[in-house]
Amino acid sequence: MGAQLVVISGPDQGRTIPVEEGQTLFIGRGEGASPRLADPHVSRSHCRLEVDAGKYRLTDLGSRTGTFVNDQQVPWHDLKPGDEIRIGSTRLRFNLEGALDATTLVGGLAKPKPAAPATPVQELVGAKIAFFEIQKKIATGTSAVVFRAHDAEHDRVVALKVLWPETTESEEEVQRFVRAMKTMMPIRHPNIVELYAAGKTGPYCWLAMEYVEGESLVQVIQRIGTVGMLDWQDAFRVAVHVARALEAAYARDIIHRNITPANILLRASDKLAKLGDLMLAKALAGSLARQITRRGELVGDVLYMSPERTRSEAEVDGRSDIYSLGATVYALLTGRPPFEGDALPEVITRIRQAEPVKPKKYQLSIPDMFEGLVLRMLAKRPGDRFQTPTDLLKNLERVAKYQGIAF
Repeated sequence: MGAQLVVISGPDQGRTIPVEEGQTLFIGRGEGASPRLADPHVSRSHCRLEVDAGKYRLTDLGSRTGTFVNDQQVPWHDLKPGDEIRIGSTRLRFNLEGALDATTLVGGLAKPKPAAPATPVQELVGAKIAFFEIQKKIATGTSAVVFRAHDAEHDRVVALKVLWPETTESEEEVQRFVRAMKTMMPIRHPNIVELYAAGKTGPYCWLAMEYVEGESLVQVIQRIGTVGMLDWQDAFRVAVHVARALEAAYARDIIHRNITPANILLRASDKLAKLGDLMLAKALAGSLARQITRRGELVGDVLYMSPERTRSEAEVDGRSDIYSLGATVYALLTGRPPFEGDALPEVITRIRQAEPVKPKKYQLSIPDMFEGLVLRMLAKRPGDRFQTPTDLLKNLERVAKYQGIAF
């Protein structure tokens, strides 16, 4: 099995350090260190990682600031998959390919045979999954139920998303879930909801995520219908924040695939928008594909799907995410998605063929430049949209500069 250290925060964030059998690594910032880190808070020779017969022993070398594993200072520690190492201001995660651990999968991969029927997901309040004590149900969606929970291992509040068991019934689906969550785990960005851990306990696949005090954009859009329009600058800010999240994902070749108001949270303290469920659509690709082709039904919030996503056989790329963000921003500006209908076939036909009503019909104060940008995001042909999140951000910057908005 291949092992690696992944730098998840600090000056070297994103760097992956392979760890091989029989190898000894001297981690620090000095010239003789291997690997050598750029963190000025790391000692020249900070710690040593020795690999022998499948054991990975980390030893502090008398560093100034100490070596911490899972936030506990240690003189030495035998690493396990998923352990987080902190030295200076740098955090590294120890991964072991093929291993099952708290950051990928807790419990066995094989579907367990419980002695008694499993508690329905929606009734898990008061129960404990892995080391999470479930306190309160927050939301119910098409793929999962989200709970507020206490992480007893790290003494923190988390949002625990428990998937409906039918979404991961087969070994192949569980493995897809594991691979997708492994890809997501190292990503850290202010506009992306942080994923702390993911796993499978009994019949339940789960994700433990950052708990955001605030509300989803679903609640914001619902409120628009009762108290009046959302100031266009607030919608503009959401567009910027989510475009930044998409840019970070795009840099890692990640497509969200299911951007909807439900997957964007607005933090109450500072109105920071945070994109959630990154990689979840890919994790559930097998289940989603089956359901999409069953009796013509579509999974997810169809109202925010790009035209190409309504065709199950179509290839989608990052431009589909740009469309879905455009549809979400349109709903923030107008209080409704760009296309609606009384029946699913009618909605799909309009998404594929109709032109949206211009947002200024609902809110005259919207600048022409911003309206044009949103309509371009909603172009039917992917080639007529912004081609990358970076391209979108550059155009948002032009609007901000013209309108005198702090970007």
